[in-house]
Amino acid sequence: MKTYFQDNKLNYQPFIRTFLYDPLSDKSIEVELVVDTGFQGGVLIPLRIYVELGLNLFEEPMVIAQTAVGDKIELRVSRALIRINDMLIPCSAYTTLGVKKALLGREVLMKTGLLYKPPDEIRVGLR
Repeated sequence: MKTYFQDNKLNYQPFIRTFLYDPLSDKSIEVELVVDTGFQGGVLIPLRIYVELGLNLFEEPMVIAQTAVGDKIELRVSRALIRINDMLIPCSAYTTLGVKKALLGREVLMKTGLLYKPPDEIRVGLR
C-alpha cells in the first residue's frame, strides 16, 4: 500500500495504491484509488476492474445513488476485500458505466482511519 498526493494543480488530490480482492481472495488487482470523503461507500471502481475480479458473480441487489449534483444513478454492488497495511478489510464495491476514476470512500476509511494534511502527509490505515 502506498499513499501520495497527485500535485497542487488538483489541490493535492489524495491517492492510495493498494490491492482489491474478490470476496474469496482468489483474484486480486492493484488499484489506484482517489480518497473521497464525500463518498459514503467502500470503493467505486470502473466496470472493467469489477468484471476482471469476477465481482459480478457475487452481486447483491442494485442500489440507487445520488451524486454530488443531485443526479440519481443505478449502481451494481458486490462484496469485496481491500488490503490496507496488513489487513484485508471487507467492503462494498460499486460500479456503473462511465466510471473512470476509482474512489475509496468512508466505509473503508471509518474502519481504518485517515490522516490528511496536504501538502505534506496522507496516511490511510492508522488503526
